[in-house]
Amino acid sequence: WDQPVPEKYWARVGEYCDNDVISTKEVLKDRWQDLIARRILAELSGLRVNDPTAKHTAKIVFGDDKQYKEEFVYTDLSEMFPGYEFELGKSTYKGEVTGEGGYVYAEPGMHSDVALLDVVSMHPTSIKELNLFGDYTDNFWALVEARIAIKREDYDLAKTLLGGKLAPYLKSKEDAKALSYALKIVINIVYGLTSAKFDNPFRDVRNKDNIVAKRGALFMIDLKEFVQKEGFTVAHIKTDSIKIPNATPEIIQKVTDFGLRYGYDFEHEETYSKLCLVNDAVYVAKSSDSGKWSATGAQFQVPFVYKTMFTRDPIQFADLCVAKH
Repeated sequence: WDQPVPEKYWARVGEYCDNDVISTKEVLKDRWQDLIARRILAELSGLRVNDPTAKHTAKIVFGDDKQYKEEFVYTDLSEMFPGYEFELGKSTYKGEVTGEGGYVYAEPGMHSDVALLDVVSMHPTSIKELNLFGDYTDNFWALVEARIAIKREDYDLAKTLLGGKLAPYLKSKEDAKALSYALKIVINIVYGLTSAKFDNPFRDVRNKDNIVAKRGALFMIDLKEFVQKEGFTVAHIKTDSIKIPNATPEIIQKVTDFGLRYGYDFEHEETYSKLCLVNDAVYVAKSSDSGKWSATGAQFQVPFVYKTMFTRDPIQFADLCVAKH
């Protein structure tokens, strides 16, 4: 590399350099929305565009208070959920090991008329219900409310939140979409940082059992028990969603009301006419409304399998190929 390149190879060197330029442009094009989101965060926080997202988020939520961690609240979940125990890194509740992330439960097999009910913003709601950041929790919740309002196209409400700081970014649907994406980044990073093992603006050293995710998991165990006592099967629970076969409007309403008692808001996301659940992560389902199939997990997502067994779409050459990387 320290010798002059013979002229006959100049074209090859040019092609090599072209690849760098083309790749850089493609990355910029693909991540453009991230840059727009970061610019919005910078305007909201007053920091530089290149500052880390966690720093922007901390400034938006905590302002200039250097002692904000004194406001943090740690809740002993055994007081909220009697019988819950956390010992030697293991959580148990009602005879079940809950795991340290979201709760998962499955009854594999074929199910029909399955209602899929999702909790809206489960982890952020848990942060709010736990009052995790003390007096600053309301600032964080305003970000969540704004994103929900934008998703529901309630721009008038969104404009009033965070002291009106969001109003300049809600002049058009494109603006709102960019703001929603920026808020999503902020909201998602906060939960991750509350459970991180390394020091960061949102970490509480007392929080050994990841109480944000744990509160949702313990709630889902209570919900499963409630639905089963109502005489219904619980086919599947995955962190913030529950699937109930042969669901009636009455049980859907009861689940919604049960969630509100814990502060969680359920949405009836979908009803499946058919659901084949293979294990706690892999399933394929047919929508009652559209009649379309959707596959979750690698087994049914293989194009040849998906088309042959479910959609009956024509098989293309690419469907016969398996890519490894």
